[in-house]
Amino acid sequence: MTDISQENADIIGEIANICIGNAATTLSLILGKSTNITAPNVEVLKKEDALCNDERILIKVPYTKGLDGTNLLIIRLNDALVIANLMMGGDGTNVSAMSLDEMTLSAISEAMNQMCGTIATSMSALLNEPTDIGFPLINSKDKKTFEIPDELCNGTDIVKVTFKLTVGDLIDSDLLQLYPLSIVKQIIKQEV
Repeated sequence: MTDISQENADIIGEIANICIGNAATTLSLILGKSTNITAPNVEVLKKEDALCNDERILIKVPYTKGLDGTNLLIIRLNDALVIANLMMGGDGTNVSAMSLDEMTLSAISEAMNQMCGTIATSMSALLNEPTDIGFPLINSKDKKTFEIPDELCNGTDIVKVTFKLTVGDLIDSDLLQLYPLSIVKQIIKQEV
């Protein structure tokens, strides 16, 4: 027996779809490239294996108002480097030589901050409740700035929402969003 019904997971998926769709517009504006994020695939899981993957970057989005807790965005390392390169005035190509130095991480953080700010604004409108986030924190294979929240790896349900992400002809990949049980319950309560 799972803690989250498929119906509730689908509600989270629909909310995430609206929020991420708006975030795609923001990302497109700051990168100067056509950005598209497709309708999501929603799953209820006990554990997310992408949390332990060197080829991905984890972005912790702490809620500071409206919701209590955290959700995680997970993006492929190469995609994050393309985004950082575009943020720093590059053309998004030849990123394999880039390293995750302070400047690159700062560029990724800024892109994620703007995207997540749009997500929070969208969430506020959907839940009819002021919602705000703190500055996103990033974990990479080389640098950890946060511990993965216990509620995302302690065996209670999480909702995994997988989007297809394209940025011009530079990125054709996926973007994952993880919602722990505590956040799901708060969102569902607000929605009902």
